[in-house]
Amino acid sequence: MYSLPILKQLVLVLHWILVTINDALASLGLHPNLTWGLAIIGLTIIVRLVLFPLTWKQFSSAQSMQAIQPQLKELQKKYKSDRGKLQQETMKLYQEHRVNPFASCLPLLLQMPVFISLYAAIKGLGPLATGVGNPPLPSVDALNHASFLWIPQLGQPDPYYVLLILYVVSQLVSTELMLATQTDKSQKMIMRAMPIMFVFILLHFPAGLFVYWVTTNVWTIGQQLLIRKVMKPKDLAAIKAKPAKRSRFMEALTSGQEDRVKRRDELIAKQRRTKAIDAPTEDDAKSVGGARQGGARQGGARKTTRKPPPGKGKRKPGAAPGKGQSKSGPDGG
Repeated sequence: MYSLPILKQLVLVLHWILVTINDALASLGLHPNLTWGLAIIGLTIIVRLVLFPLTWKQFSSAQSMQAIQPQLKELQKKYKSDRGKLQQETMKLYQEHRVNPFASCLPLLLQMPVFISLYAAIKGLGPLATGVGNPPLPSVDALNHASFLWIPQLGQPDPYYVLLILYVVSQLVSTELMLATQTDKSQKMIMRAMPIMFVFILLHFPAGLFVYWVTTNVWTIGQQLLIRKVMKPKDLAAIKAKPAKRSRFMEALTSGQEDRVKRRDELIAKQRRTKAIDAPTEDDAKSVGGARQGGARQGGARKTTRKPPPGKGKRKPGAAPGKGQSKSGPDGG
């Protein structure tokens, strides 16, 4: 994994930032057991500042999505039996109001490479590895064995699970603030369950990663509260009146959806034409019906001319009575 050029360079950059912040804090006279933890917090703040423009777009897109919910519900009612047409009209609505439904996923996706690279920077993996049997780099070894507050070693899991609890609580609060602009109930349930699911994945991760993640959640909570106060509610009429900015991403999605709907309509029309050609005409139906009726009449004629088998015809007068008749007749006795 760490052989990828992007991850390799990212590991080196993050390690350099951690070492630089640690040296700067150590020059101020702080204890080494505090400087490495504060260096991780400082790295987190730098990452969040770099991602702030994308976070702003994320909140802006979430507000726009909330504003067009009534129109989305109308489209769902109108095209509930035509899924392709519903997707096409939904993309047109997004493009008309300049809404990017994928904007909320971008900051989270960009954080994952940082999280993976920070793990390598703490554990001395990837480009920081020195090989089997060789001692680790001095900076990596110092970071691994550094303590911070109640944490014995940043390179080992928190033995008291305090960071794990702080992560879950802060992640739930951050998620609730993000879901304030969401209306999809199923999406809300998934987002609320994700922090609990991540507990089993992150349980044995180094405490340094939890310091990064808890700091990220606390920063996100404050950032969301600040953006809510600063960002004005979306006015769809004003957005629609402004000249539309070209979005190649949304144009590509809309064009692709229109092509799929067009191909589907052509396929349906072709199937209807094929059925119309294969279906019998009215004259064919009459001729087939007449032939069936003629066959039925011939069959009836054959039934009437069939001779009864020997011994199965009418009983001759004076013949012996059957099993159900008395030998002496009705007057006998």
